[in-house]
Amino acid sequence: MTTTDFIITVFNVYSSVMSLPDIALNKGYVCNLNPLCKCGYHAVLLTAYTEDNVGKRFFSCGSSEVDISKKCNFFMWFGDVELIGWAKQLVLHLRTTCVEYESKLMAANNEVVTQKETLKSMSEELGKTRVELDLLLKEKKQSVEFIRSEMTKLSRGMYDVWNVITGKRKEI
Repeated sequence: MTTTDFIITVFNVYSSVMSLPDIALNKGYVCNLNPLCKCGYHAVLLTAYTEDNVGKRFFSCGSSEVDISKKCNFFMWFGDVELIGWAKQLVLHLRTTCVEYESKLMAANNEVVTQKETLKSMSEELGKTRVELDLLLKEKKQSVEFIRSEMTKLSRGMYDVWNVITGKRKEI
């Protein structure tokens, strides 16, 4: 097997395990087939999106997947595939579109988190308000019962007075 055949085989393996969004968003892929960087980690396979190297794959330091502070300057091109013309423009357009959608998705996720927090806060406020209303209702019921009791006493007293006035009863 020649070096070119080996590179094509490895590229086919990578292409089969990485999805298009992963490739477009330049999320690295690490496996035991990758060369070791100067840090001793397996290098990460990435895709270039610079104007001159659109779509070209390369290996970069693998320690960034483990510990960013140990990152070395390892760099090695993967294969010799170079996009030209409309293919280059298509890859750039797809990358831009993927980045835009990822940004919109992150914004939507942030909005969901914000709405959940707002809903939780409103739910807590509703619970507090419900407790306050329950206490107020209890107080009002007690007031109504007190007034009802006092009215009953007054009513009996007025009945007794009426009976005395009309002569049905001699004393109160």
